[in-house]
Amino acid sequence: MQRLFENEYKILSIVGMAKNAGKTVTLNYLIDLASEKQIRLGLTSIGRDGERQDIVTRTEKPMIFITEGTLIATAEMLFNLSEAKMEIVEVTSYETSMGKIIIGRAISDGYVQLGGPTTNTAVRSVSERMLELGAKRVLVDGALDRASSASPAITDACILSTGAVLSRDMNKTIDQTVHRANLFKIDGLKDEMLIRRWDEEEATMSICIVDEFGETTHLKAVKTALMSGRIISEHLDEHSRYVFIKGALVTKTLKDILESSPYARAITFVVGDATKIFIENRDWNYFMRIGIKICVRYEINLMALTVNPYAPAGYFYDSESFRGRLSELLKDLIVVDVMTL
Repeated sequence: MQRLFENEYKILSIVGMAKNAGKTVTLNYLIDLASEKQIRLGLTSIGRDGERQDIVTRTEKPMIFITEGTLIATAEMLFNLSEAKMEIVEVTSYETSMGKIIIGRAISDGYVQLGGPTTNTAVRSVSERMLELGAKRVLVDGALDRASSASPAITDACILSTGAVLSRDMNKTIDQTVHRANLFKIDGLKDEMLIRRWDEEEATMSICIVDEFGETTHLKAVKTALMSGRIISEHLDEHSRYVFIKGALVTKTLKDILESSPYARAITFVVGDATKIFIENRDWNYFMRIGIKICVRYEINLMALTVNPYAPAGYFYDSESFRGRLSELLKDLIVVDVMTL
């Protein structure tokens, strides 16, 4: 895990596949590791974290302990609940239900609660601001129900946290985790002409079809790919090669295109990044088996997978088997049992 601080990535997100998957334990470990290496951190969150008890499940949660000098970006109400002594560095213009986002610096060690900005743009902005204010790395506490926290529009790289909480059946948890990790590792566009086309069209497009000659057609009447598969298929012909989708790509859209157009299998579907793909494992395997091609404009740098073999309900997996099988299936990832850190 030490290698996570030995690269060029400045803003790193930790994304949990579910509550109690070990995300906060991972965050605390990285905070400790940064402290040992004398790396000044900035911290923020998508959602709320660091409270003693989960406000939804009423279960105990690990708290977030920071050291002197750490920067945090959190909502005013949570800033005032910090047990660490904090000084206000900057009051931002970003509003949340818990008050404005405040960037503060710890002047003592202690526990804090994080509740960051509510939009992707704001999360990126306050993260970059903390780098300007002296942080060497910024950690963003994310969540898979806000999978956008892994998006390269927000962070430079990410860690995925999974655990027994997903299912009593370890095989199901492994299948779900491998599927999500593989989605995060989908290849980006490589053709320079196509990259230019995406960049030129991105600001104004919803759906854009690119033909074999590089010419583009905007489907201006289509605001989203959701429920629009048949409309998209009506605009495909023998020259169509790519469909750019700015928003979400879901199973039904692809199935409707497949059923309605004889040209679907010649198409490569391009989305902004893998957090925009909402296709379950079984459907994904079917699409791959029949030759459907999907890629992204912006690749996600998935650097590590952390696992928690214990579930709050009282059951647990064999740690060595759980971690070992995931390591075998995801050979290029660091896989760590957070309960042994």
